[in-house]
Amino acid sequence: MHALRSLGKLVWGDKQSPEMFKLPSGVLYEERAAAKSGRKCIYKDSELCIRKTSTPFQYQLVAVRALEEGEELSDSLDDERSFLIGTELKFAPTTFEGAHGFKWKDAGEENVQVEFIADEGTNKATRETFAMAVARCAWERKNRRAYTDADEAEVKQLMDQAEDEELERLLDSVKLDDAELEAAAADVPVSPSKPSKPSKPSKPVDPEAAAAAASPVTLPRCELPPEPVEMADGEIIVSTLGELYLFDAQTCEFVQVSSEVALTVVQTGKFEYYINVAANDRSFVSQLIDPEMNAVFNHDHGSLIWNYFDAGRAYSFSLVAVDEKHYEALHQGMTRAAYETLNQEPWAKATVSSQDYILDAYEEDVEMLPEPSTWESEGEEEASEEASSEESSSEDEDEIDQIFRSAPVPTGVKTGKEEVDSSEDETEEESEEETDEESEAESEAESNAEQAVGSDENSKLAVGYKHGRSFVVRGSRIGVFKHTDGDDIVFDTTINRVDDTRGREFTPSTMMLHEQDSALVLQDSQRPNELYKMDLEYGKVVEEWRVHEDIPTVAVAPNTKYGQMTGDKTLVGLSHNMLYRIDPRLGGDNLIVQNEQQMYATKSHFTTAAATESGAVAVGSAKGEIRLFDRLGVRAKTVLPALGEPILGIDVTSDGRYVVATCKTYLLLIDTKLPDDPANRTGFQKPFPQAKKPAPKRLQLKPEHVVYMGAPISFTPAKFNQAPDGNSAEKTIVTSTGPFVVTWNLRRVLGTGRGDAYHIKQYQDVVVADNFRFGQDRSIVVTLPNDVQSVKRSQLAKPTRESLMIRPSGSQAHRDSIVNAPY
Repeated sequence: MHALRSLGKLVWGDKQSPEMFKLPSGVLYEERAAAKSGRKCIYKDSELCIRKTSTPFQYQLVAVRALEEGEELSDSLDDERSFLIGTELKFAPTTFEGAHGFKWKDAGEENVQVEFIADEGTNKATRETFAMAVARCAWERKNRRAYTDADEAEVKQLMDQAEDEELERLLDSVKLDDAELEAAAADVPVSPSKPSKPSKPSKPVDPEAAAAAASPVTLPRCELPPEPVEMADGEIIVSTLGELYLFDAQTCEFVQVSSEVALTVVQTGKFEYYINVAANDRSFVSQLIDPEMNAVFNHDHGSLIWNYFDAGRAYSFSLVAVDEKHYEALHQGMTRAAYETLNQEPWAKATVSSQDYILDAYEEDVEMLPEPSTWESEGEEEASEEASSEESSSEDEDEIDQIFRSAPVPTGVKTGKEEVDSSEDETEEESEEETDEESEAESEAESNAEQAVGSDENSKLAVGYKHGRSFVVRGSRIGVFKHTDGDDIVFDTTINRVDDTRGREFTPSTMMLHEQDSALVLQDSQRPNELYKMDLEYGKVVEEWRVHEDIPTVAVAPNTKYGQMTGDKTLVGLSHNMLYRIDPRLGGDNLIVQNEQQMYATKSHFTTAAATESGAVAVGSAKGEIRLFDRLGVRAKTVLPALGEPILGIDVTSDGRYVVATCKTYLLLIDTKLPDDPANRTGFQKPFPQAKKPAPKRLQLKPEHVVYMGAPISFTPAKFNQAPDGNSAEKTIVTSTGPFVVTWNLRRVLGTGRGDAYHIKQYQDVVVADNFRFGQDRSIVVTLPNDVQSVKRSQLAKPTRESLMIRPSGSQAHRDSIVNAPY
């Protein structure tokens, strides 16, 4: 009974720690039935723990590789493995070469068994307690109730399902006693969303202890949004029964608000749908189905999680369907409604293969093809890069983002950089006196800065490879920044006025580096048929290119992934329904190469393009379609169906294997490799079989994280890091939303299938543009409305409540953090 009480405290008593019980040391093995080598050592030193998820009554069995002395945790996929705890895990004791441990099945792969052999220091009582903990987690998932609600018959039923007789003997040997259960339950805070069973103590209870237990040390009840004034009325498309949960920002977990609700998808008009969620005694939600819902489906949990916004506040609801049949109906009904809302066309009009593609895109745990084998040895390289980066980091760990202001600067603009006395003799009193004396001067300088800057803000970013320069558009000026050897960035100079060849001042709406970073290709949104070439040596526009008098250009891209590193004069152009090559050397009013253009009869609403190193081109559209061209002048080899949201940006890896498309509320990662193709071709080279379109992976922020962020998601165009040397593949994706910079590790996404494993960093102002420094992924250039900074990727962290809570904006920040310079 001592083990039972300890288990109650360790596994269900700590609401703040996700890792609740551990076997601290052991060896992890994997055994494949079809493998000739049989047993394989995965981690020679690791720990095994039980980790709770944000979904109620769901737990994971997690094996974590132990770090060697002096080693830092990297983003490598092989650092941990997780398994959802359920009866299908077949968790049971085992022995290997006289040592004791546990074995279980890997539900993600057929005929694979995993074993954890504990060190000799782990005694029998600890192993038995851990086995009981796993069994209880499986019981909770199966019954969707706290284990303290179980009676002996229910527990015996679960024990009888154990495949291994030894595990059944172990569980059977622990007798359930009401008094002991109550004693264990008394040590555990009871969720306010669900009343616990009446207590029947077998001995007198200390009144003070009872008062303490009843005092509000339990987690506070999360606040529901106001009840809808009226529920949407219309034709019911699907109705699903389930349990409703609401994410509690105070306790960082979902809390049950109703044990039985009905979620109905209602059609209120042509291609207009609402979801209604209600119980017998209360209505919870009546919400228009749109992208801001940030909906996430999870087949393993049988759940839908989404965001709801009311009166400027964000909420995250979760509905757990009563069974798989109800879940599948909800998944298909919601996907159909979202498709019709965004595409303004009937779901039935999409082909069966397109419907499967779209359904996969809305599923959280979609399997993808294995990552390239060339990545197997990159973990150590990445760790060493981050370690060397750390050695050159600033002495002040809190100031991880270096803000640089140095001459020359535009006339009349204060840089905000002061001379710093490095001596340690200056006292706090002296500093305060200097602050008082300088405050008036600073105020005057800030006023001058505001007059010089005006209402313009930073808007565009182009990261160069040559001379280590990056360029930022601010109104009709362009700021030039220099990258240092320590992955920092410093202000260099300003191109004060951007004029065309006729002297007309304009604000560049497009900016792209060209011809070995010796020029910028610019566009004025007021004159979409023209492009301008700026010579960076002179800092002014020297050529005006009239692409075509009747064809406005909506986007441009280099001919190849790293075309800016070459002297190539041509570039890729895009109109609303046409893809073409632009050659400025043709002269006149038509610079389109005639045999390298492809026009579509209907308006395809093209929005963005990106090229591979071989010159293949990926094109996104406002409809959400993605086209893959092997070259210009021909029709696309592959057309991937539209999910409905416009493609705001697109990028592709050098070899064309992966495409990342940016929509407002999510990124879409697509593996273009053809399945079972002996030549390892991609969708750029050959069309996908009709029934074997790639399974898209949505990369999105967790709805519960959006609760802390307090506003809907709006991503900037995502980018892969650049790897032009050919010795390594792209490994990281970066984007931003609001004041947050977000990165995904490509290997981890491909290896786990999870699109919500990301790192994040918050700034005090909105991030308007971001990209990796050219040729590596250690540092990221971040452009804010009034500042340009460099952040080391290793400084981005896993999202937590503290890192996601919105801080005061730049105007409310401390004086020292206010940016006085124009960039």
